[in-house]
Amino acid sequence: MRHVSPLSFLLCLLAASTASAHDTVPKTWCPTGTQQVVLRQFSFSERQLVEYRNQRLADGSVLGSACNTLKTCGIIDEWYWANQMAHEFALGSLLRTTTSLSESPMPVVRSPLTFNLNVDLKPVNGILDHHDQYRFSQGLAGDVVACRAIATPLPSGTQVRTR
Repeated sequence: MRHVSPLSFLLCLLAASTASAHDTVPKTWCPTGTQQVVLRQFSFSERQLVEYRNQRLADGSVLGSACNTLKTCGIIDEWYWANQMAHEFALGSLLRTTTSLSESPMPVVRSPLTFNLNVDLKPVNGILDHHDQYRFSQGLAGDVVACRAIATPLPSGTQVRTR
């Protein structure tokens, strides 16, 4: 039986969650009684994105496993690597937060607009436009959001007792 490192397992979960849905965080993502809050912002330059991809390719881990060629691992393009970097940054935000969250932090990309294109204007190629049009040269910026319990204000005239 092969031993799976925690990092590899985390990357597999991350890849599975990002591969299953290319959408940004849906409005109904937060459970009832919680609301989305911005934990922090991110902004990655072309150079940072290229270095991130090169580091991951150098260590042989793509989608949390060793791949002989990139073709065996699905769509591995600039959009994929930028998305992975944003999700990894968001997971790192979980370690920095001191408040209770009901869901793991998620990145919400604000720019460039090409990153979030979920249509295929060239149906001939069968590739969603964010894969066709997003490039590292456009950078990547957005927010890390999470769900936090909604604070319920005390009724008017209520006194808080302290001991």
